[in-house]
Amino acid sequence: MKRIGVALIAVLMLAALPSGQSQDMQGPSWEMGWVTDVDPKYTVELEEDWDLTGELVVFVSNEGLGSLNLDLTYDYDEDGPFSFDGPDSVEVAGNSNDTFTVSITGADTDTVRAFSPSSSIELTITGEEKVGDSTLRNQELSADVTVPRMYRLVPTTVEPTDTLFAGSWVDFSLEVSNLGNTQDAITTGKATIRSCPHLSVTGMDQLDNTVVQVTNAEGTNKAVFTLRLEASSSHQERTCEVSISVESEGDETERSSSFNVNVNAPTAEEEAPMSDSEEDDDTSLLPESSSLPWLPLIDVLAVFAVVSVVALRPRS
Repeated sequence: MKRIGVALIAVLMLAALPSGQSQDMQGPSWEMGWVTDVDPKYTVELEEDWDLTGELVVFVSNEGLGSLNLDLTYDYDEDGPFSFDGPDSVEVAGNSNDTFTVSITGADTDTVRAFSPSSSIELTITGEEKVGDSTLRNQELSADVTVPRMYRLVPTTVEPTDTLFAGSWVDFSLEVSNLGNTQDAITTGKATIRSCPHLSVTGMDQLDNTVVQVTNAEGTNKAVFTLRLEASSSHQERTCEVSISVESEGDETERSSSFNVNVNAPTAEEEAPMSDSEEDDDTSLLPESSSLPWLPLIDVLAVFAVVSVVALRPRS
């Protein structure tokens, strides 16, 4: 019985030996995780000129006694608006924690602006612990990266081509471009006129609550309005400054566009030709009206002459 017991113990020890060697080959445990809050998404910082920046910080915890060397790779859609740059490898001392940073920059302006804030790009970081050419262990981290919503409604006025006279009106155009990266709307529009109290802008109510889609690189999807400048008949000849502003529903920012318009008042020289023509018309009627009495007068004299001759003729 003793021999059988010793044999069983020896068998069990031999069976346990490969498992222990395998455990040693795996090495001590380590962990890789996010320091930056990426739940549910990480949003980069975006400037008005569409320059974007961001940083993702990753920690590596090494629970072993020896140093840990990891090879790092980054996988993401390179056709998107982001470029990720991080170290190719990292070394962490035994029984310690360390971090590394992945910086985020943007592509060209058109690519960044065309990227919808409701979309995201997934970044996957893989850390590989290797022995020679063999991978001993690896871990992966993933995070969705997106851009913030940018609101920017920009009005542009197109000056009228017709001459504006006192007592008349001219039309002009207003174009509103959405240079943000998401749909926006005009809360309200406002017209301001300087130095000309007798000049007004009509048609501003059509701007209220108008939705403006994102204006693309070709300049399409602008909102276009036709407005009218009206000058009263008492308006003096003067140069007036007209300013049209719109308020964005998205960021409640007001932006404006201005132009100058000349109001022309009628002058005496412009009225003179009309009075001359009227006088010519009146004068042209005088000969016809003054020549009519002469014909009846001749007839009357002829009648008198005939009557006189008859009266003086001797009677038989």
